Amino acid sequence: MSLEYKKYGTFFSFVIVTGLLWFAFKYKEIYTQHISVAIEWINVPEDLKIKDQSTYYIDVELTGSGFSLLKSKYFAPKVALDFNKYVAVDSLYIFSPQRATGAIKEQLSSNFKVEYIDADSFALDVMRFVSKKVPLVKDFEVSYGDHLQPLYEPYFEPDSVNITGNDALIDEMDKLQIELEDIMVVDTLYKKEIDLKSLFSEIKTEPSIVEFIVTSGVMTEGSFMVPINIINNKGNSSIKIIPSEVEVVFTYRLKDHDAIQASDFMINVDYNSLKNDYSAVNVNVEVLNDKVVSKRHNPQQVQILLMQ
Repeated sequence: MSLEYKKYGTFFSFVIVTGLLWFAFKYKEIYTQHISVAIEWINVPEDLKIKDQSTYYIDVELTGSGFSLLKSKYFAPKVALDFNKYVAVDSLYIFSPQRATGAIKEQLSSNFKVEYIDADSFALDVMRFVSKKVPLVKDFEVSYGDHLQPLYEPYFEPDSVNITGNDALIDEMDKLQIELEDIMVVDTLYKKEIDLKSLFSEIKTEPSIVEFIVTSGVMTEGSFMVPINIINNKGNSSIKIIPSEVEVVFTYRLKDHDAIQASDFMINVDYNSLKNDYSAVNVNVEVLNDKVVSKRHNPQQVQILLMQ
């Protein structure tokens, strides 16, 4: 390389270094400047949608290093503001920066000193959705492991949610049908968390997460021979019942073994319902003890003869 080229190279290197030093010294100084600060809205109600989140800015006078202010010119600082707290609802949705002064200063204070906030209020362009409450309905099977039986009907907690979304879609929905893989219950308390947002992406739900709960108990079976009683036989007519007793098989929790007796089951037949000398009557077993979880009986019918 010739000496002349070396001279030009040295000169330009000197100019670049000098420029960088000047830039560094200039922008490390403290300045005050008006900056547009972007607003990020949080806690927007489920039945509302801000049409364009990216269009809302407030003019703020900031004091800070030249580097920080220069960066803010190209990448606007953001403050997250609570919609429910700072937006007033009249015929329009109005935001007043004065109401949010404390929150704005707090969020910008790590890099700047806030000198001034533009106090002019402005309206937000908001779209309201239809919202209504609908029940949750399961569309899956629940089965139980050995010796387990449900103590109560499995349920959702909560059992209904508010849904919000497209007007036509919401209008035709009268329930939320929850489709999951079938569930096998192997313990006395089963809980499953369900994310409704992942199941129904086209609508919003409040709450977005619910629980499906199954309460079961370890069961065993017992049986009694229960006699059939004829009631309202005011004339004391002679009656023959075949058979005179019905076997009732019932399930119960092991811990309730000593709390269930034959007298907790009753089968009554009303004499006034017997229209002929011979009747085949369906058996209805009444259970008088809430510790009985389920029951079945055999036979289903008995024959009743009115003796003359």
